[in-house]
Amino acid sequence: MQSRPALGELLLALIFAILGIVWVVTSLGMPLWEGFAPQSGFMPLWYGVILTGLAGAILVNLFMYGSENGEEPIGKPLIVLAALAAGIAGIEPAGFGPSIFLLLLVLFAVVERLPIVHSLFVAAGTTTVLILIFKTWLGVRLPTGPLGI
Repeated sequence: MQSRPALGELLLALIFAILGIVWVVTSLGMPLWEGFAPQSGFMPLWYGVILTGLAGAILVNLFMYGSENGEEPIGKPLIVLAALAAGIAGIEPAGFGPSIFLLLLVLFAVVERLPIVHSLFVAAGTTTVLILIFKTWLGVRLPTGPLGI
């Protein structure tokens, strides 16, 4: 018997699809390519296309196969949205490193219910790699908070 899509999963997929469409539409107003180098609209365009495609695939999967647990409470997707909103809002005042670390820690420990030690190591490792790639290798000036990271 096919179960209905969970409301939380459905809403989260729709929000990400809308966000992807907004990225695509916004990026079309920016320069995409000049000479041999991508311009400011190139990455948002492709991120928007990928996000919209993945959200669309999730929506199709939800309607074809339903939800894994049938009726899932809306709490888990709301925690993900709240964590993303807090992570984005915290980037300027707290800095990139602490904000991303806490976002990942919440996703791993609270949403996915992984062991806390495992969550701490994976969140710290992922944050370190992101800082290494963007700040050190690509020279992107990331927001630094009071901790300087």
